[in-house]
Amino acid sequence: MKKFLQLAVLLFVFAGFAKAQGPASTANWFGYILPPSPAEYKYISFSMQDLGSVSIASDEIPAVSTATFADGYVWSVNNVYGYCLYRSRFNATSNRIEDPELMVEDVPYFNDMVYNPADGLIYIITEEHLKSFDPADPSNIQDHGAIEHDGFNLAIDMNGNAYMISSWGEFGTLNLSNAQLTVINSIDLPLKMSFDMLTGELFGVFMGNLYQIDPNTGTYTQLGALHDANNSYDPTCLFMTYSSTPSEFTVGDLIYRVNDDQASVTVIGHVNGYEATGDLIIPESVSYEGHNYTVTAIGESAFLYCFYLTNLSIPNTVTTIEASAFAYCQGFTGDLVIPNSVTTVGYGAFQICPGFDGDLIIGSSVTEIGDYAFNSCDGMTGTLYIPSGVQSIGGNSFGYCAFSGIFVDSENNVYDSRNNCNAIIETSTNELITGCKNSTIPNTVTSIGYCAFRGIAGLTSIEISNSVTYIGENAFAFCYDLTGDLTIPNSVDTIDAGAFFYCEGFGGTLTIGESVTFIGDQAFRNCSGFTGAVTLATTPPALGDDFGGLVFENFGYPILVVPCGCIDAYRNSSWYEPYGLNGFNEFIEDCTAVSETGSIVTAVYPNPTDGMIKVEAENMKNINIFNMLGERVFEGSAYGDTFEYDFSHQSAGVYLIKVETMKGIETMRVTVR
Repeated sequence: MKKFLQLAVLLFVFAGFAKAQGPASTANWFGYILPPSPAEYKYISFSMQDLGSVSIASDEIPAVSTATFADGYVWSVNNVYGYCLYRSRFNATSNRIEDPELMVEDVPYFNDMVYNPADGLIYIITEEHLKSFDPADPSNIQDHGAIEHDGFNLAIDMNGNAYMISSWGEFGTLNLSNAQLTVINSIDLPLKMSFDMLTGELFGVFMGNLYQIDPNTGTYTQLGALHDANNSYDPTCLFMTYSSTPSEFTVGDLIYRVNDDQASVTVIGHVNGYEATGDLIIPESVSYEGHNYTVTAIGESAFLYCFYLTNLSIPNTVTTIEASAFAYCQGFTGDLVIPNSVTTVGYGAFQICPGFDGDLIIGSSVTEIGDYAFNSCDGMTGTLYIPSGVQSIGGNSFGYCAFSGIFVDSENNVYDSRNNCNAIIETSTNELITGCKNSTIPNTVTSIGYCAFRGIAGLTSIEISNSVTYIGENAFAFCYDLTGDLTIPNSVDTIDAGAFFYCEGFGGTLTIGESVTFIGDQAFRNCSGFTGAVTLATTPPALGDDFGGLVFENFGYPILVVPCGCIDAYRNSSWYEPYGLNGFNEFIEDCTAVSETGSIVTAVYPNPTDGMIKVEAENMKNINIFNMLGERVFEGSAYGDTFEYDFSHQSAGVYLIKVETMKGIETMRVTVR
């Protein structure tokens, strides 16, 4: 009806639409209202989340750039396009639109103007025609044809679908190429319409009330009135547009990224980057351009390599700490508190933060701890507590940490620390996945997992229970403080790659159990302190070569004691290396308690000894004694059934006594303390 047109002319008409920016858009809209006095117009904004709160900003257009065409103005604010009508004067000095009351019905006017995000053009309805222009060239206007019954209000969605209300109250779809209207329904209110580019919903406004419109049927529902805090403004007309919320912004020293929900943000960095100094206090919320956001995440690599930050505080609103968020922040000190709000700690989130010198407190809501999450936080010496809700702990999450104890909540249904073992065990698999310097391995554990003890400072000895069948990759790598002997029990069949890599503190004998069938690459590489090596496996275990082998490179002892009768098998295998650089260059049989003829028995006692030993055998002829370097320390004849030797002038260690009798040869081991 023409009354719609007359009403629109009597009101101050102003509209514009922002370029769509996907998730960065928000349903915060702005425009001009015309209060009861036509001279008192204001720039206002409101939020779909709080319809009752209308913010009166000012009667000026901020940061406006303008271009004149026909009898009006085009302006833009942060890629939001609007226009001024004929006879409305734009004051470029004050950035004000003046004298809206000068608009009268008998002069040409622009009835509506909408930005189309699908083609980047602005569409206007003027003089009963649909026209368009490029906002970069507003003087070049294209005419798409006459609109039947005159277009009154126009709205275009993200996909370029246009909807119109005619001056006769007809609601329908408008073909932008030929200006043809397909009527869907009648609407009895002159609603100014606008699409929410986030949700695709269509809204309208009339006489200070907000409505939602179903574009498929044309039916509408009143949502509420728009007022300011004091209820002093009841706008008679509001024309909506979309403000463009930036995907990133800076407040203070921190940089934020707006999340998809448009209500929360992720902290993604510091304005000073790697040079950031001082305390890092992350707030619970932050305000920017009138919007309040909750801080819910710390972004991937947000503070990576920020060496000079000294103290960290994470609020109880953060739910996710992403990968490498604080990696290499070596200046952090004190306790590390993961708030109860956090559910996920990502890959390497706190990797190599050695300055933390207090407790690690993991919040009660944490369900997932990523690989390497706290790796190399070796300043942490307190007790590690794993809450009941933790369902996933990644590999090497706590490597190189120096915890004095580990405790898993008894209500946790995935992990346990049975028998007060000071370790984390995956309950369903009986795999020990994380240990500390005071760990014991229960006799129900069947495997020692990837990097379970990697780099644990203060771990001086370990007894592997005879229930263990598998020792995982890097399980004890870089455990520099391990000393003495190492015995791999007969239950173990696999020692995986790098299992004892660089355990150079061992100073005794390595004994490999009889059931071991495979030893992975670099498993004992750079274990340079060993003074003896014994294998009980009659078939030489296969040695890994995926990374060049190097299983025993720089091992401390080049002579291997093998089971009786197995010298040739080992000599013809990859265990043999002529220079002793990556294997063994000499093999000695251990035929303890079993004669080569099967008809004699040899006894050596006391064993171990502090000095004197006695050897008993039938009809002895010769005695040879070797240290574990293969050096002969004694050679002589023996007569009768007994022989005595004093080791008090020899170094502590393992020695081999080779006894030759009338009936055969036997080799016995003796340990000197």
